[in-house]
Amino acid sequence: MFGYHGKIVEVNLTTGSININNFDEDFARLYLGGNGFAAKILYDTVKPHTEPLSEDNVVVFATGPFTGGHVWGGSRGHCASISPLTNILCDSNFGGNFAAMFKRTAFDAIVIKGKASSPVYIHIDNEIVTIKDATSLWGKTVSEAHSLLSKQNEKRIESALIGRAGENLVRYASVICSGTRVSAAGRGCIGAVLGSKLCKGIVVSGDKKIEIFDADKLKNCLNQLYPGMKERAKHLTEFGTPVLVQMINSRGKLCTRNNQKEQFDKAYMISGEYIKEHHKKKNIACHGCPVACGKLVDVPYGTYTGTNVKMPEYETIYSIGSMLENSDVVSIYNANTVCDEMGMDTISFGVTLAFLTECVEKGLIKNSDLEIPLHFGKWNHLAEIAEYAAYQKGLLGKLLAMGSRRLSEYIDGESYKYLYEIKGLEIAGHSARGLRQMSLGYATATRGGSHHDTRPTYYPNDPEVDPGFTHQPEYSFNSQNNTAIGDSLVICRFIHERSFGTQINETLAEALSYVTGWDITKQELVEIGERIYTLERLINVSRGIDRQSDVLPYRVMNEPIPDGPSKGWMCTNEDLQKMLDEYYRLRGWDKNGIPTKETLKRLKIY
Repeated sequence: MFGYHGKIVEVNLTTGSININNFDEDFARLYLGGNGFAAKILYDTVKPHTEPLSEDNVVVFATGPFTGGHVWGGSRGHCASISPLTNILCDSNFGGNFAAMFKRTAFDAIVIKGKASSPVYIHIDNEIVTIKDATSLWGKTVSEAHSLLSKQNEKRIESALIGRAGENLVRYASVICSGTRVSAAGRGCIGAVLGSKLCKGIVVSGDKKIEIFDADKLKNCLNQLYPGMKERAKHLTEFGTPVLVQMINSRGKLCTRNNQKEQFDKAYMISGEYIKEHHKKKNIACHGCPVACGKLVDVPYGTYTGTNVKMPEYETIYSIGSMLENSDVVSIYNANTVCDEMGMDTISFGVTLAFLTECVEKGLIKNSDLEIPLHFGKWNHLAEIAEYAAYQKGLLGKLLAMGSRRLSEYIDGESYKYLYEIKGLEIAGHSARGLRQMSLGYATATRGGSHHDTRPTYYPNDPEVDPGFTHQPEYSFNSQNNTAIGDSLVICRFIHERSFGTQINETLAEALSYVTGWDITKQELVEIGERIYTLERLINVSRGIDRQSDVLPYRVMNEPIPDGPSKGWMCTNEDLQKMLDEYYRLRGWDKNGIPTKETLKRLKIY
């Protein structure tokens, strides 16, 4: 089978059993790989009432037909589980070098079941899979654990590991993947699921190559796309994702002070331009990537003084920068590195911290009860606060480790008015009230507050011209199908959008055909995207999700942006309900947001 090995390994940590399951081309063509494989496995394996931190939950890591280096941006993989943060499906994309090496082991995916009796890790060397003792690794940071594992192995290895946050079951613990550019499978708390299984992670080495149906035609196709891709990605190469900070702020859509406002007067101090001028050392890239959006920056003071660390992404700068009214970019470097070492999602950490800080400001929590007082604009101890969360240390750490929705339930009162989350997942850095497409996009995202289902678009004339809500259901429908395909191929979002576009098209179908030998069309890809997204919805429906869950935060629907270029923008509940009606119709879901039997039959889910 071209583009695949045709094998999924299943590891049961309770029994110690290791089984290899083969799949055929029909299965591959229905679900592609990555996200699609993970959704199908979870749907078939995990019962609706399974507790996320119980041994009955499973974790899936999966690659796709683009993984492995024959397509730029194909260094990516995808992982998924039922989230302890949201109690629904969570899936997360990751880069670095791990996915490409995993693909060389002769497996396309791994399913981790059960719970070990003591700390373990899973080692895969080509087709040999073993469960190994991880007692010496437990309690180590991610880099410490990877360093120890590298010394223990004669071959070059790559790893996907949890840190102290996962071990301590922090509700937004992540998985960190090794490589020249370290990458986080950040969202949704898969790190805590592994921690609950006493699994430190996965270590891989392999040399099994993937066969491509027509390498020459694939190369010619990519060569034609390359100049345009490089031109569209040039700002990422120069500045990385922090190039977004000033652009978004200039439009009045940079969520600031826990989204009380959407313009930050000190945005330049945390921008890509500032970082390049004062701290950037060099570009770094995921395996085989020509864009190199990652950077190394120097740290002049704080926890990591005198070292070069990975530059924070835009989402991190939003969450522990503008959301906290924090203009100290070095404090962001330090806290971001702590989060990576501890294995912790920076978006959920930062947005939860911003929420707690506003609750302090509003008198719902007393600073005198916290080990470190919280004030917007004053974050000298930000890295230390991140450690408190990772260790669940003291009251401050325990509160932060809950995630914002559980924290609001703990605080009670009117704290819900200050939340910035959807379905329990803290919202990413693209305004839910300032971007028309993201209002519906976030509300219907299968993960919750993720910007990787519906994709944000910043129009050249925004905010002078309001695009309105009328066309957003169709946009979200198409965008979500496209991202489901990208996450299943698996390909980097930046490469995907800048090479193949933001909508499923014939060029993408052509490239996939050259890899697999399938005579696949744009329309078939659209149907696959629909199938995967609807399957994800089915998982969530089985766990209680319906129309009433497809809502936006109180502030987004009731408080207009108070000032700046986008002053007055918001999405009322009436606006949202109209969009949901049309969106459900396009999806073939009923008025309560439940996929109909006719839709399931058409998409070959039943």
